[in-house]
Amino acid sequence: MMKDQLQIGIKMNGQTVSQEQVTLVAGYRAKHVLHAMQSLGIDVPLTASAINYLSSAAAIQQLIEVKAQLSPADIKAKYQQPLAAADDFWRAVAQRSNGREQLQESRIDLSVTGFSMQQLQKVLGSELDANFAARINPEHFYSDGSVATGQHIIETFGCFGEPTEMDLHVETTDYTPVEPDPNYPLKMNGYTTLHSDGTDFDGGFRAFHQIKPREDGFGAILAAYVPSATPKEIVSGHQWHLAIEFSEMIKYAATH
Repeated sequence: MMKDQLQIGIKMNGQTVSQEQVTLVAGYRAKHVLHAMQSLGIDVPLTASAINYLSSAAAIQQLIEVKAQLSPADIKAKYQQPLAAADDFWRAVAQRSNGREQLQESRIDLSVTGFSMQQLQKVLGSELDANFAARINPEHFYSDGSVATGQHIIETFGCFGEPTEMDLHVETTDYTPVEPDPNYPLKMNGYTTLHSDGTDFDGGFRAFHQIKPREDGFGAILAAYVPSATPKEIVSGHQWHLAIEFSEMIKYAATH
C-alpha cells in the first residue's frame, strides 16, 4: 500500500492524540535512554548537550544505531544495576498489591485506515529487521519469541524507572482482566512474570488486546492491566508506550 493512504488514529482517555504528539514523546524518551546509556559507559558518539539538541527523529535514529552495536549480553552487562533496581521495585509493588483485584488499566483506542490486520500479521510473521524491537519503541532493549508463544523482553514499562527483564506468557484459561467487548472478535491475552525469579504478581500484571477488523482497516483496544500498588505515573505513561509501539509497528509494516 502507499504510505500516504495510511491513517493511524489514537485516543487516550477519550482524547485524540496526534501522530506528531506520539513522535514528540518518543523523541523525549529516546533522549532519556541515550543519556542513561552514556552514564552507564555505553559509547554514544555525542555530548550530553548535543543529545539535548537533537530533533525527535534524529534522537530516535541515533538510539537505534547505538543499540545496533550492542548484543543482548552487552545490554545485560551494562544494565546490571538498573535491571536489579527494577526487579526490587516490582517485587515491592507485588507485595503491596492485591493480585488480580483492583487492577489499574492503561489503555488506548486505536483506529487504522488503509492497512488491514491481515497485512500487519503477514509482515510480523515474516523475517523482521534485526533492530525491529528498537525501531518500534525507544524503550525496547531486547525481545525474543512471539505473541503467539510467549516472549522474553527487556523494556522500560510506563516511561518510568529502569528497564525490566520480563517473560510474557500466553493466557491458557478463559480469565480476562475485564469483560471482553463482543464487537472486537480477536483477542490477545497474557500475563507477565519477572525473568530473574519468576515473580508472577498472582496473575495481576497483564496485557489484554482486542481487535476488530474492518473493510478499510481495523480498530483495537490495546491495554495493560497493572497491579493495584503500581504508581499512577506508570499507568498513564504506559499509554504513551503503547501509542509509540503500535504506531511505529504499523508504519514499519506498511512500508515493508
